[in-house]
Amino acid sequence: MAAIAIRLTGITKRFPGTLANDSINLTIEPGTVHALLGENGAGKTTLMNILAGRYRPDAGEISVGGRAVQFSAPKDALRSGIGMVHQHFMLVGNHTVAENVALGLDAPRFLLRRGRLEAEVRSLSETYRLPVDPRARIDELSLGQQQRVEILKLLHRNADLLILDEPTSVLTPAEVEGLFATLRRIVRDGRAVVFITHKLDE
Repeated sequence: MAAIAIRLTGITKRFPGTLANDSINLTIEPGTVHALLGENGAGKTTLMNILAGRYRPDAGEISVGGRAVQFSAPKDALRSGIGMVHQHFMLVGNHTVAENVALGLDAPRFLLRRGRLEAEVRSLSETYRLPVDPRARIDELSLGQQQRVEILKLLHRNADLLILDEPTSVLTPAEVEGLFATLRRIVRDGRAVVFITHKLDE
């Protein structure tokens, strides 16, 4: 996997009556975990929504691998290797795990290559210790299992940076330890992780 550095320079974002981000600078190196720590309402998620293409900054620049980029939508960020797992998951409940992983791909055709796709998801889930049945329907899964699907979606798209927004809020203590083990495995591969939290002990 190619190692890339991601830089945010002078990022500013305003909403009516609120200055959410004020000239933020941040460098994210490959193979690292960054904790974005602060109380609720501090602007953590807003900043990462800008990096993930959900919002556009009012000022500032994003560069990926030394190249300035502009994202109009999350799919643009994904093409640059940046993906985000939101606090409220974006999955289709009556579809299977494998089908959700395929949704949004440029050429999914998952009905024609279902077996291959399920094998790919199973391999990723074993490699990164994210146990989930590729054939299970999303609405049959626990919230912790659904989070694994969201992470698998980004890994399947070869994301270089995974942003997780308050990921432990839906997990049991045992699942939290499992998530931390998965994140350590992800960064060993040269990917980077941004971990948004308001919990200092994390």
